[in-house]
Amino acid sequence: MKLFKLFLVPLLLQTSPVFAIPAGSNESLLAVYSHGFKVGEIVSRYARREEGGEELLSYSSHTSIDADFLVTSYTLVGDEEARIGPEGTRSYRKSWRENGVLHQVDGKVDGSLFRCVSMSGGAAPRSVTFPRESYDFTTMECPELRIAGEGGELTIRLLDLETCEVVTRSYRWVRTERLTVNGKSDLFRVIEFRDPKKSGTRWILPDAVGVRIARQDGTSRKGAYSVRAMDHAR
Repeated sequence: MKLFKLFLVPLLLQTSPVFAIPAGSNESLLAVYSHGFKVGEIVSRYARREEGGEELLSYSSHTSIDADFLVTSYTLVGDEEARIGPEGTRSYRKSWRENGVLHQVDGKVDGSLFRCVSMSGGAAPRSVTFPRESYDFTTMECPELRIAGEGGELTIRLLDLETCEVVTRSYRWVRTERLTVNGKSDLFRVIEFRDPKKSGTRWILPDAVGVRIARQDGTSRKGAYSVRAMDHAR
């Protein structure tokens, strides 16, 4: 039985149009499912604030997954944080322990470059740099919000901050669907995405700070997963 590695994309929140709206903060609570069973939760927080006279978005999340099936088990506990300015992601950090093995990624803008240092288990740290012109967005900037309307498509060079590599990812706004989250009914954009390593569908809605997510289903090299928004009053 194959489980998944999920600590990457349920809240790809930020994009430059967010900076035209009032300051605020938001929190999302999501349940993680595998093979139809709830196996964990993700708590995400994001807020607008000022830094050095500029407005930016700060994002943080905590993930906890503990899946214990008959023939296999899987655990993951980790934290992720990022700072995003109007020009894109300025810094990123993620540290997680997967089945007891520690992994870590640190990235930040350094002049015209984005520098990433990653570490996995006891291996030596790996350092890689990306010229800013070599990618269009990072995984923290929610580029699919730039699709003009239903049926629209977008293909970009995406810097995947978890794996520290640039991939070509395509998006398509397939439909608009009404969902109720925390007792509030809204029209969510249903967005399909695909790159050489990941694919899936997201139900998203821009809000007063960033983006709300109601649902995400997808697959990666580790298998299939599903994420659902939970009621904060549970």
